[in-house]
Amino acid sequence: MSYHHGNLREALLRRAVQVIADSGVEAVSLRGLARDLGVSHAAPRRHFADRRALLAALAQEGFRRSLQAMEDGAREAGDDPIARHRALGRSYVRFACEDPAYFRAINHPEVSDLVDHELAAAKRRWFTTLREGAEAAQRAGWHPEADPQALVAFSVAAAMGAATLFADERWHGVTGGSDAEKLADDVLDLVVHRSRTSAPRARKRTASRSKRNERSAS
Repeated sequence: MSYHHGNLREALLRRAVQVIADSGVEAVSLRGLARDLGVSHAAPRRHFADRRALLAALAQEGFRRSLQAMEDGAREAGDDPIARHRALGRSYVRFACEDPAYFRAINHPEVSDLVDHELAAAKRRWFTTLREGAEAAQRAGWHPEADPQALVAFSVAAAMGAATLFADERWHGVTGGSDAEKLADDVLDLVVHRSRTSAPRARKRTASRSKRNERSAS
């Protein structure tokens, strides 16, 4: 067998995504992909030295897609840092639901253990985007009392935890069969509420209410 048309590297990646979506990361093998595409068993090694190299390439693409989704979401949210930070997390959840195979590739333990410089750089870009979003939101008044490092960890945990939950169909029944999109928004509201566009203004309103209450009490 041989491969006479198209781009074999891209075909291997596309087929790997399908396999992951159907059967999980564990089901991916170069031999199996070669069989599915009708090429020789040796053909995939022209592009990927082994299965781990293919998984690293999948994860790199996954990080690229997730980061693009997050940046697009933040841009659409406007200029308010708190709204933009919420959009980063919400967009990551949407990416996980729409591209579950890439999401699984990013977070699979075998991929996490890979020593790959390009993959490590992709992880850093993803983390930096969320960290900078959290820092900007805090400067704008989101949890100003919190330790910055704890707030970054909270942001990462919230985004990844919600994405893991809503990208896994097995959890849908456990959550009561609710509309996943609505439930995802409700969950993200517990982190950064969608109607909260400026914490400083919110604090001013709270202060005004307190003063009115004090005047009423007196």
